[in-house]
Amino acid sequence: MRPIRVLLAFLSLSTCASAQHMTGWRGNGTGLWPDAKPPLEWHRIPRGAMDGLREAADPPSGQEHGDAPLVVKGLVRHWLVAGPFSVVDSVKDFDRELHDVSSISPAPGAKLGTATWKPATVPAEDIMIFGNAELPWLDLAKALGHKRNQIAYAHAHLFSPRGGPVRVVAEHGNGLAVWVNGKEVYRAPQRAGGLGYYSAMGNHELLHLDQPSPSFNAHLKPGWNRVLLKISTSNIEGWTEMRACLRFMDPPDVRYDTKNIVWMTRLPGRSTSTPILVGDRLFLMAEPDEIVCVAKNDGRILWSAPVNYFEALTPEEKKKQPAYVQRVDPLIARLKAEPDHVKRVRLRAQIQKTLLDIDAKRFHVRANDHFEGHFAIVGFTMPSPVSDGKYVYVWIGTGVAACFDLDGRRQWITRVPADELAYGSSPVLADGVFVTSLAALYGFDAKTGKLLWQQRKVKDNLAALLGATVDGKPVIVCRAGHMVRPADGQLLFRQRDHGAADMAPPLVLGTRIYAPKNGVTSLNVWDLTRARAPAWEPARLRSIDMPGEVSRGPGGKWIDRWTAGSPLVWNGIAYQADFYQVLYALDLATGKMLYRQIMDMEGLMHYNAVPLTASPTLVGKHIFVSDNQGTTLVLQPGPTYKSIARNRIATQLERRWPIPAQETLAYAPPLAEGGRLYYRGEAHLYCIGREK
Repeated sequence: MRPIRVLLAFLSLSTCASAQHMTGWRGNGTGLWPDAKPPLEWHRIPRGAMDGLREAADPPSGQEHGDAPLVVKGLVRHWLVAGPFSVVDSVKDFDRELHDVSSISPAPGAKLGTATWKPATVPAEDIMIFGNAELPWLDLAKALGHKRNQIAYAHAHLFSPRGGPVRVVAEHGNGLAVWVNGKEVYRAPQRAGGLGYYSAMGNHELLHLDQPSPSFNAHLKPGWNRVLLKISTSNIEGWTEMRACLRFMDPPDVRYDTKNIVWMTRLPGRSTSTPILVGDRLFLMAEPDEIVCVAKNDGRILWSAPVNYFEALTPEEKKKQPAYVQRVDPLIARLKAEPDHVKRVRLRAQIQKTLLDIDAKRFHVRANDHFEGHFAIVGFTMPSPVSDGKYVYVWIGTGVAACFDLDGRRQWITRVPADELAYGSSPVLADGVFVTSLAALYGFDAKTGKLLWQQRKVKDNLAALLGATVDGKPVIVCRAGHMVRPADGQLLFRQRDHGAADMAPPLVLGTRIYAPKNGVTSLNVWDLTRARAPAWEPARLRSIDMPGEVSRGPGGKWIDRWTAGSPLVWNGIAYQADFYQVLYALDLATGKMLYRQIMDMEGLMHYNAVPLTASPTLVGKHIFVSDNQGTTLVLQPGPTYKSIARNRIATQLERRWPIPAQETLAYAPPLAEGGRLYYRGEAHLYCIGREK
């Protein structure tokens, strides 16, 4: 019982502190919701042609699918390819069929004219390949060789248990034609695409570009189906591509099988931030600059408000420049009234162009290539809002702070001069000061929005600032364990041994700080009990290091076990999850690793997707862990790994690039209250509770 009594003492201290230092990080700053009693099971699963879809390169031996592998994330990987065949001009001759494409159903080693069918494989989307920028291409130049003015073919079999309509989004380096069961469904004699690389997603979103990839519809019959591709090389010297990337997906109107989804609300934009709950209202962010208020009972959007450079203009500044009223205000009015996502993107691009025309210096967004490339995952709204119960405070990654009352009336808005933009960090409210981070710390008077101080010695804070109490006085705890006084920004304590590649904020529970170091491989435990002025130095109780094999993969290859989530501490055990869907449990008393477990999840990894970033969360008597593809595991706390339930929300979005249609859900941990959970997805806010 001793660990429980100690924890309860920590929680009582933390509760007292939270009244002064309310935070939006993890909803309540701790990831602990021990009184919540939501259901342990829920789902939203599409039941269309993609449900149970399987693939085979070789012809099926019967009517059933046998051991054919499932199509994962809409990507068909196994093909038979034949060619290449030379033509005079690959563009002019693309429409001339070299073979009877309506009846092609090849087998390995069979002939297509003078060519032989042989296998080719699309690379798998491996979650262990961090930061991959390449799309998963079917590359016929690699499989068959490359010359100018060539044609080649690729064929696959797809087994759909129920059949039905599918949508295919594709990019191709040169010409592409597609037949499904002998029927042509797409033809383009030259290259086409809207993305190119996963890294381009950030630039597209940051610049509000509307550049969709080609797409087409097809129909799969129940059972086995034939898919044939014709791919060409260019007729231009030096162009060496002969490849295509196709992503199969359900149409947006697919039927769903649901359980325990009370409501879901479409949001104006994505965000990786955590919602917060204030009374009967949820507050959350939406890219690139909106705060949204949602009624917790039924999911209605009550109000939303922008927080950006234009809104931060003073009345005097607007009065001096009539173009703001004449040219910008009408566009903003249209944006507020426009529900269509694509049209909103186009309007935002028009607004930004107009603002740059009026005053380029004021409205130019300074960002380096790295930030631009990763913008599609981090964005400007990564900072979660915070509240004191009466007002909601917002920090946008462009360097704009604002305060609203609960009904959406703005109290103040302040812009700080920002250098080249960096990743955002959730703010904290302490001692009447709203403290934010953007390559420096900024302290604003919570009542007026006046900038009180800057602290430039803390430059690299990521994810969140947290509040604590030391010697009876409020302090701000930064990612690396630095402590700052909120009243004047004075740096009270600087932790110099915080390690590299640390993205996760610490966890503050009463008088203890649990600070990750070098990803999940180390955990420092600090005690604030005896920290006093003028030193303010906490005592390091323990530095827990994982066994060396944790950082080694198959064959002994080194793996950086990064994490963006804070630890979960419960009953003397610290739980941490890395990017790669591995959960670790540490005994805080002995410093020993109790277990490490690869979890049964379906996360997606590429340059703008990380499989698991949400902090582990205690909900009632169980631990909830979520990946970015809608999977949440319900686990039994304790020294051994035990899975209780596996839940999935698989909402299919209308993708305009060849990326998985699955809604990204969730980069933020759940928010719990009573019998309900609230999950922030890419496109929706979900309320999970028991069905009546």
